[in-house]
Amino acid sequence: MKRYLALLAMVPAVLGGTLAAVSPAHAAAPTPSASVALGVDAVIVADGVRLRSSPGGSYVIGLLYYGDYGQILGSSNGWCRFRLGGRSASGLPAGTTGWASCSYFATEEGRRMSEVAVDSLEAGSS
Repeated sequence: MKRYLALLAMVPAVLGGTLAAVSPAHAAAPTPSASVALGVDAVIVADGVRLRSSPGGSYVIGLLYYGDYGQILGSSNGWCRFRLGGRSASGLPAGTTGWASCSYFATEEGRRMSEVAVDSLEAGSS
């Protein structure tokens, strides 16, 4: 857990200050019931995360890697709709939008998206 928090705290420096620094004490105490507005900043906290065309869909748009960042636009049954904020480590262009499991995202406060209630967004909306 300490290694994860240390790596998560380093992401802002790697991204040139795009996200606020995370202190381990703050990150260790997530509040699962907190609600998040649409368009919340988030960062990928795993390697090889499949960005899909629909929640749980079989078509993979591309892969996301630790430190790729952007915004969560909504969620549906544990899947988060995500828009890249910059070019991904795998080469996906900024602005690419797709779906990935919420368990692979963390907010700038260090909370995992699987622990945060995100307003629902229908798959067909943009």
